[in-house]
Amino acid sequence: MFLSKNFIILIIIFILVNDLLCSETLSPKNRGNKKKKEEKSSKKLPKPIKGPQKYSVLDQRLVSEDILAEDILTNHQAFFTETDDYNFNGLVLGYVTPWNNHGYDVAKIFGNKFTHISPVWLQIKRNGVQKYEVTGTHDVDQQWIVDVKNAGRQRKTKVVPRILFDGWTSNDFKAVLLKPEEVQAMNVVLMKICKKYNFDGYVFEVWSQIAGAVKTDPLLNLILSMSDAFSLENLDFILVIPPKRGDSHLFTEKHFDTLYDHVTAFSLMTYDYSNPRMPGPNAPINWIEDSIISLTSNITRRPKILMGLNFYGNDYTADGGGPIVGHEYIERLKKVPDLPLKFSKEFGEHFFEYKDNTKMNHLVFYPTLYSIFQRLDLAFNLNVGIAIWEIGQGLDYFYDLL
Repeated sequence: MFLSKNFIILIIIFILVNDLLCSETLSPKNRGNKKKKEEKSSKKLPKPIKGPQKYSVLDQRLVSEDILAEDILTNHQAFFTETDDYNFNGLVLGYVTPWNNHGYDVAKIFGNKFTHISPVWLQIKRNGVQKYEVTGTHDVDQQWIVDVKNAGRQRKTKVVPRILFDGWTSNDFKAVLLKPEEVQAMNVVLMKICKKYNFDGYVFEVWSQIAGAVKTDPLLNLILSMSDAFSLENLDFILVIPPKRGDSHLFTEKHFDTLYDHVTAFSLMTYDYSNPRMPGPNAPINWIEDSIISLTSNITRRPKILMGLNFYGNDYTADGGGPIVGHEYIERLKKVPDLPLKFSKEFGEHFFEYKDNTKMNHLVFYPTLYSIFQRLDLAFNLNVGIAIWEIGQGLDYFYDLL
């Protein structure tokens, strides 16, 4: 693991010590200082710039290691007016979820910056022998699909909903892993839905779900059978795969080589590196690079790898904490508008600290223009695409970089 134990210990000590100091009795002198600090932090917030602008974040030199909270508060809702322009030439997949519905607008506004948009709508269920059903179609918005494809008409943006294998038992998985007729029956249902709703294929999340519990060869054969059937119908098949975790390799170079000629792309989940039990950066940049290189050293085969890029962050406390999305991040920055964000060169991420109304100390990691730019540069140098989880969680000015 790239995140050192010393770094984790330092984070935990930092949170606990700050909470302890906040709980101590203040002297009269300290009380006066505290009041002044509170008055200072309650200064009038900057008026935000919103909507289309004449200059991009690159033109305005906002992509910098040295940033204040105020810089983000002022500019995060603005974006370059030429939304059809794009900077990244590789495959760009953007996930959209119904529970962060700003992503629907992002896909319509910036559609040409994406080669694929994956709404998280659908589940495949097994209801008996050779009986399959796709659920979640009530979320399908046909006009939105038209709007997204129209926005991405120059780049021919494709809509490829994510499919989850929902509520499956071990016997259900055993059926599709061992019986070709079951796979064929499932494929028929999936393709029928594709054609009915004008989808261009699917993103399948199944490998991480069962890879550690079943033999590899039947799982590979399942993916091969499905992907080849989709290829015959000129439909895209994108497979979600787990990243390298220390010595654990649920998806290896051998698996990559076996599937390479059969799938459209691999969506590599290089995020969720840290969590409340192990606080720290969302996705250390050296870990991302190592996860990609571990799949193949052949740079000509890497364009099918979509490097995972998180547009969410984490807010840690002594009690744990958890994920935060764009609007929650902005609310936290409003508490400390004058604060300069700190940058870890080791992990390639910005972070900052603040105290809430109960005086509990918080440590926040969330993407910035600079950290995203570094990762896009890494993607370019490694010759990979990107997959963003997810576009409803980010800030509008992020998309100037794509």
